[in-house]
Formats: sequence, C-alpha cells, structure tokens
Amino acid sequence: MCAVVGAGVLGLPYAFSYLGWVGGLLTLSTLCLFSIYTSYLLSQLHEVYGVRLNTYREIGEAVWGPRTGRWAVASVQYTLMIGLCITYSVTAGQSLKGIISGECSGSDCEFGVVPWIIVFGVVQLALSQVPDFHSLWWVSLLGAVMSIGYCAVAAGASLAVAVSGSSPPPMAPRSSANVVFGIMNALGSVAFTFGGQAVLPEIQATLKTPPRTTTSMMKSVGVAYIVVILAYFSVAVTGYAAYGTSVNPDVLLSISKPLALIDAANMMVVIHVAAGYQVFAMPLFDLIESSIRGRAKTVGKSPPRPVVLRLTMRSLFVFATTLIACLLPFFDDLMGLIASVGLMPVTFILPPLLWISSGNAGRLEAILCGVIALSSTLLALVAFVGSMRNIIVDATNYNIFG
Repeated sequence: MCAVVGAGVLGLPYAFSYLGWVGGLLTLSTLCLFSIYTSYLLSQLHEVYGVRLNTYREIGEAVWGPRTGRWAVASVQYTLMIGLCITYSVTAGQSLKGIISGECSGSDCEFGVVPWIIVFGVVQLALSQVPDFHSLWWVSLLGAVMSIGYCAVAAGASLAVAVSGSSPPPMAPRSSANVVFGIMNALGSVAFTFGGQAVLPEIQATLKTPPRTTTSMMKSVGVAYIVVILAYFSVAVTGYAAYGTSVNPDVLLSISKPLALIDAANMMVVIHVAAGYQVFAMPLFDLIESSIRGRAKTVGKSPPRPVVLRLTMRSLFVFATTLIACLLPFFDDLMGLIASVGLMPVTFILPPLLWISSGNAGRLEAILCGVIALSSTLLALVAFVGSMRNIIVDATNYNIFG
C-alpha cells in the first residue's frame, strides 16, 4: 500500500483541470484497470518457471536472457526509482514549507523551497541506514497509514468547499500552447500515481516460500487497490469539483482551512514520502552495495565493512537526489517526466511484453497485452513531450536562490 498509493494522488485534480471530467475519469479508470492487470502478470511471473524470481530484473533475465533482460528492465526500473526519490523530495519540501511558513501556493512553492528539501534530505540520510526491506516494515506501515490520512483530509476538505459553494473563481484563460502541452503532461501525471509495480517482485520475494506466493500477493494487491480506488477517485473528483481550473498542482495547497487539519495533512505527506523514498531506494542500495562487494571479491580484495559501505554509498545517493530536487522543484512537471521515462514502461509496458514472451499468454490475452503495451507506449511519448516542454519553460523563470 505504501508503494502503490503515491503522493501523486494529490496532483490528480490539477490533471483533471486540463483533461476535464470525461477525459480525466476515462484516463484514471483505464490506467487503474491496466495497473491491476499488470500487477497480476508480475505476480504470476514471480514463479512462472518453477523457481522464485525475486527481483524485477531476474524476471527480465529469465524471460529475455541475461543481457537483454537485464538492460531492458534495469534501465527503466532504476530510472523510475531514482526519479521517484527526486519527486518525493520536492513533494516533502513543498509540504514542509507550507507547514512552517504558511506561504506555499502554486508556483510560489518553487521559490524558497530549497531549504526544506535539504531538511528532508537530512531525514533520509538517517533513514537510509536501515539495513534491508525486512527492517522497513514499520516504515512502510507508517507510510501506508499516512497516505490514507492525507487523502481523507484532501477529499473531505475539498468536498466541504464544493458543497458550500465557496469555490474560487476560475483562473485566467490559458494559452493554446499551454493547454495542449498541459494536457500532454496531465496524462503522465495521472499515470504517475501507479508506481507500485517497480518494487512488486521485490516485495513478493519477502513472503514465505511455501505455499505459492501468487495468491497471497494478489490478496495484498487487492487490498491496496481498494484503497487506491477510494482515495484516487475521491481526491480527483472532490478536488476538481471544489477548485476547478484554479486548483494548485498539489491540491492540499489549495485548501486554506481548517489550518490545523491542513498542516496535519501536509505532515502526513512528509511522513509518507519519507517512507516511500526508502521503499523505492532500498533495491538501488542493495544493487550498488552488492556490486561493490562482488567486484572486491573478483579482484581478491576484502569488501568494505557493511556499515562503512552503507554510510558512504547511501549518503552519496541521498545527496545526489536532494541536489537534483533543489535544481528542479517542479512537482507537476516532474510527475509527467518520471511517468513517461520510467513509470509507464515499468508499470504498463514491460509486464505485458514479458508475459507474452514467457509463452503463457493465450491468443486473446496476448492481444490484450499488446493493446496495453502499445497504447501505454504512445501515452508515454505524449507525456514526455509535454513534461519536457513545461520543465524548460518553468526552468527559465526559476532561481534556486529565490
């Protein structure tokens, strides 16, 4: 649940402000169904050859061969994980700024947010020293509870505004170019909310060996997606109904009262993305550290002590993601970009292709998988163009010291 329910849900009303009711609901519903199905495919691939394939990369290697599978899966999976860590750092920085200074609204959040991103980075330095996934259970539990909490606050407060009729007036008309590229980026922003597949095999690998883990994993996915459906649709619908085209990229920043409740929701966001950061960073940490240990043994040297290795490499990773977040604090634009280059391949494109290549797909299922993979590829290309254009435009007006 911590991995599946992402902070991107808070950007759904903003995406709806470009897509409209029909386009927004259709996109969200379609991608939700696609996501549930690809979760099922990955859970099946976990044991498809009679042995447990404990990572996404192992599944790729088993289906497509060591070389092709490794690069096809690892390149997009690790790009996504790094991108999520960067985006979560921006999200936490904006929420912290909103809590402490009370001055965070729309594009204003991009200015003066750097100190708060750095504060979040310091927190991640400490959390990153947790040894492995098994040690993260309490972090994941806390993150899952927080995600439910801030979604409930966002939906409830937005519903109150919509019912009271105190919605703000629509924003000034957007230019044709902004509308077109905004729609393209919004498609990626909706897709950004479905990222749990990036670590689904790694999470499934923590389940006990007997009996088969597929049934247990799909029960977990089912529970998570009940929360997803309730949270995503309630936040998207109430947020857009309350604020229309004037909604901020993070809907919590559009809600002004009750102040104490909104501050509490922003703190829940910070806690959730702090946990989510670790969930997505942990496989990267394991990859880096195991590679260093393996190379040391290959050349006949003693590998670094585990504590020293964790402290050094994980600190460098946190520093790098924090720096990039400070340079590009554009929440809605980053969602579209990360979705197009990492999330959509990992979530919507690779699982159907892997399932077809595994030889387990019947004719009709192969057609369905092909439709999902092709349509998602086209969507990813459109989202990439829209997000890159918006990042370039926003970056020209941004000053990191502002």
